Amino acid sequence: MNPSVLIVGAGALGLVTGYHLALAGAQVTYLVRPNRMAALADPQLLYCYDDHQLKSFADYRACASVEDATQSEHDFVIVTMDGATCRGEEATALLRDLGHAIRTTNAIAVISGVGVLDYCKDVLGLPSDRVMEGTMGILAYQCDRTKMPIIPPTDAGKLSQASLAYRHVGKNPGFMAIKPPKRSARAFAELYNQCGVSRCAVMDAKLFATFASSIFVTMAMFDLAGWPDAATLARDEELMTLGARATKEVMRLSRHGVAGKLGSLLVSAKSLARTNAKMERDCLPVDYSAFNAFHHGGKVRQQDLAYLQACLNAGTREGRAMPALTELVRRYEAKISADD
Repeated sequence: MNPSVLIVGAGALGLVTGYHLALAGAQVTYLVRPNRMAALADPQLLYCYDDHQLKSFADYRACASVEDATQSEHDFVIVTMDGATCRGEEATALLRDLGHAIRTTNAIAVISGVGVLDYCKDVLGLPSDRVMEGTMGILAYQCDRTKMPIIPPTDAGKLSQASLAYRHVGKNPGFMAIKPPKRSARAFAELYNQCGVSRCAVMDAKLFATFASSIFVTMAMFDLAGWPDAATLARDEELMTLGARATKEVMRLSRHGVAGKLGSLLVSAKSLARTNAKMERDCLPVDYSAFNAFHHGGKVRQQDLAYLQACLNAGTREGRAMPALTELVRRYEAKISADD
């Protein structure tokens, strides 16, 4: 019998991940709000920036209640809600009901929200060996939520027909399964990799946390600068220097272990500028800054801020002086407050 995957949420992350799991032979079920059921009644058209073709995704089932979604057992349950949403009253109640429904099964929960692994594990009521982090490495967005600049060779006609668009970034994996638990992460990667067109990498938790920390500092820098292109941001020497120092401080937190300490030695304003320029090239023809302005500057902005605040609090508990991160967070909080 084919593996079964329940995905909580049918946004960009849920649909693109579900599409690749369905290609891998998994039976995919979505658990969504009742008002999302109509949108899932028809096949989803996904525009792939990798080959500029439309992909039809119809091999799934959609449910509007935990009871319906868990009529049969699942091998994996992927929670796609972002960190801020997961802690909300509605999401917490859903996670509690979901945990109760799958507790006596062998389902592995895959948590995609940043910084909420322990929270979700506690609410679900599952043991540590049945809860893992996992996140998509693909750029993806719902076409009715934003419009990206049309950069050749994007097929504007096909893109206009799509409900969602996605792009693999260079040689980066399409999904990352975080260990521990090692066995669960490897089992998920083994399933995902059967799709044949995308790759799931298994990554150590401390290495992943180190990587994520640098991303969130960088996104705060872009946000503070008004989401310019990488070259424009690189010319802001004061902000680049502040960001590099803040990145070093975050990477040196004890939670990031040896990998973080070693990685921090390689961080400078110039290295950040080179990394940003490479990401910008690898994302083409998706506009890197435009995509992040939509995603990190909107949908998950509060999650990003909360992550940096948590890093600052962790440094305080460890007795570390973190002047650069303190200043970056102060500016970021002020920017978000002013925008709201």
